[in-house]
Amino acid sequence: MQAKTENRNQFVDIMRGIAMLLVVLQHTMSGCTVGAENTFVFNIAWSLQMPLFILISGYVTKYSRPISNSKGLWKYVKRRTVAYMLPWAVWSFLVRGIIFEEDGFLNVKHLLWNMDSGYWFLATIWTISMIFGIASFIAERVSKENLLKKQTVLLGCYLVGMVLLVGIGAILGLSFFAIKLTLYYMPFYYAGFLYGQFDDRMKESEIGKKIIDSVVAICFVVWLFVILRFPLYEMSDGGFAIILRAATSLAGCIAVCGLCRGIFSSKIGGGVLLHGSESTRWKCISRTICFST
Repeated sequence: MQAKTENRNQFVDIMRGIAMLLVVLQHTMSGCTVGAENTFVFNIAWSLQMPLFILISGYVTKYSRPISNSKGLWKYVKRRTVAYMLPWAVWSFLVRGIIFEEDGFLNVKHLLWNMDSGYWFLATIWTISMIFGIASFIAERVSKENLLKKQTVLLGCYLVGMVLLVGIGAILGLSFFAIKLTLYYMPFYYAGFLYGQFDDRMKESEIGKKIIDSVVAICFVVWLFVILRFPLYEMSDGGFAIILRAATSLAGCIAVCGLCRGIFSSKIGGGVLLHGSESTRWKCISRTICFST
């Protein structure tokens, strides 16, 4: 057990732990504090919680095996479906629908078009994982040796997946299966993937380390400046607001990841050590507690 713990990337566990604490904080404030949405602390939690989860999900793809054949792709699809959609079904139908007797969670049609009323994040991460997995499979088949070509193909397929989602949303509505939220968070997943791909290489040189430190510092200043001046949560869903939210959240995630890596780089231990399935379980539990209050 000790050897297994030492082989884990504890930085990832710490970031997941921070993201879960932010989720609990934000929902607790919403349910227990009048006018919480107007506070600085709420803005911090809201701007980071879900983007950080999605970004870390993209980051850990660096530990996944390449999907080089159809058998590997099918295995990938099955594992991701069990990991994300099984908890979604259990917590939506069994917990919220049967145990808590919320009729809306037993109406499949209503639920599919109102995913944001429950565990939409599981459907979102599943959809993103499917698109990313298929894109990775195609990129691996097209080019195994040429890294630039492989990354280009992967990005192209990933963007095609986003376009297909837009098309489905145009027909069925962007609320169907949380398409609107999925489109919003897809850039965060890809940013996490890029971070995982080039993080170690950047840290190998002194210039790379200085670039990382500079980017982290700039992102921290930008993130802090925006959340102090703009009520991100209460802004309308216009184009400017969406871009501002996304850019601010991305800057905040980069800043938090960079600062935490610097703080815990010498000794990462203790703290929150949660496997992927455990983090999903605790996130669902925190949501259930908050929704039931």
